[in-house]
Amino acid sequence: MPTFTINGQEVEIQPGRNVLQIAADHEVEIPHYCYHPGLTAPANCRMCLVEIEMGGRRGMMPSCTQMPAEGMIVDTETDAVKANQKAVMEFLLINHPLDCPVCDQAGECELQDYSYTYGADHSRYHEHKHIQPKKDVGEHVLLYSDRCIRCTRCVRFCDEISGTSELGYFNRGVHNEIDIFPGMPMDNRLSGNTVDICPVGALLDKEFLFKQRVWFLQSADSICPGCSTGCNIRVDVNKERIHRLVPRANHDVNDYWMCDDGRHGWGYVHDDDRLLFPTIGQGDDQNLVLWTAAIEHVREKLEAVKAEHGADAIAGLASSHLTNEEQFLFGKLFSDGIGGGTIALQDATSSEGDVAFKSGFTIREDKSPNARGAQEILSAVVGTVASTDVVWEGIREGRIRALLLMGGNPLARFSDAEREALAQLDLLVVNDILAGDVSRMAHVVLPGAAFIEKSGTFTNYAGRAQRLNAGLEPPGDARADWEILRDLSNAMGCEFTMDTAEEVMGEVAKAVHSFESVTHENAGSGGMQIEAAG
Repeated sequence: MPTFTINGQEVEIQPGRNVLQIAADHEVEIPHYCYHPGLTAPANCRMCLVEIEMGGRRGMMPSCTQMPAEGMIVDTETDAVKANQKAVMEFLLINHPLDCPVCDQAGECELQDYSYTYGADHSRYHEHKHIQPKKDVGEHVLLYSDRCIRCTRCVRFCDEISGTSELGYFNRGVHNEIDIFPGMPMDNRLSGNTVDICPVGALLDKEFLFKQRVWFLQSADSICPGCSTGCNIRVDVNKERIHRLVPRANHDVNDYWMCDDGRHGWGYVHDDDRLLFPTIGQGDDQNLVLWTAAIEHVREKLEAVKAEHGADAIAGLASSHLTNEEQFLFGKLFSDGIGGGTIALQDATSSEGDVAFKSGFTIREDKSPNARGAQEILSAVVGTVASTDVVWEGIREGRIRALLLMGGNPLARFSDAEREALAQLDLLVVNDILAGDVSRMAHVVLPGAAFIEKSGTFTNYAGRAQRLNAGLEPPGDARADWEILRDLSNAMGCEFTMDTAEEVMGEVAKAVHSFESVTHENAGSGGMQIEAAG
């Protein structure tokens, strides 16, 4: 394998990777602004210049575009390199406002960090700064032009990733600026990514602006529940509230990006209509009860329906917003606890269809995070997953007398005809997140947890199982759905002893062939491809 040298260390050349990338692989930091691994490299900021010796010649070259060659010598810490870094920092700060105390980017700003590490401790520029205006450039994004360092990451994103090209580089000299083209607001559905990749506080998320200091935030790695793409995300929380969702890199799923639909679609987690406590009784007669009483009441009613009409009179509507672990326990409740019955999987498909962007990033028409996992697991556990039409027909004809309705989809709506059918049931048990017409019709309500309030795994459209982690406690007395289903299954005669979602996945791996290699460990490190069902 050919090699080259970085700071006296001999390293292997990796095809397709530039000097900056290989240096980072070997824990050698090269500061940079315009370079981003998901975009082309224009080498315009000049912050990443390093000294390179090759063929007897030595000079400064941008490490973000320089590909290594056999025998090349790279130095990142020479006096010339440090002088360049200091000069670039001084140039970038000439007109930059010193407003770190009020800037949303403070605490995670590359200009702030590099100024401390590579810049001077004072400014030689005492003239009046050239001040550029603040601009509203799109539905979700503000542009504070006076903070912009013209790295052009945002422009390249709109050209190369979204393919919408709303941003451009205008004017010259001290007057040059990033702006939208006239009449073209940046309203593409990936626009929030420009905020993520901005290395300074120039592009800002309207929904996050002035809401939190980043050093107060705690983070949990999770999976976006907005569609079946399964974007890897980080959920930033403080004082039991979500404040923002940002993408995590996963080249097999979402690269470095996520859509604005998912980024801003978490408001229901803190909705005033959250179900907080288990209840027994319908409408105005709903009474708050302890979990033990709610579970026991469901058991008694299910046993009564089974005794009078048989197990086939009991049905379940599974939600594709349940985790793989919860799908497994829901199936086991029917196969081992109830001893029969019908399970159908609720559809969450949008009429919009798939929305694909220039880079290939796609917002999927399936607006659920786990339809693939639900189908695989329920089919393995109960044998046949019925269509929802079979369940609705059975209810209307009186053959199905009890229904366990699993919710968790904040966008789910039922038609008037479906609500009329539900009113005919002897027993309607609703496990959901938000109160609504159907939960008010229920004989028993079991409040569940949102995606950020539980651990488990989702399987995306391509069959990749990925882990989500709890970052918040469920509100009130709500519980993770796998805990509810475990206790309900045990009440119906099962003997489950799992105390964590990870232990449930261990049982899934034993029972479902396609998941036999999946663990919470490998599902959390980029995801694990499930085996093809056979």
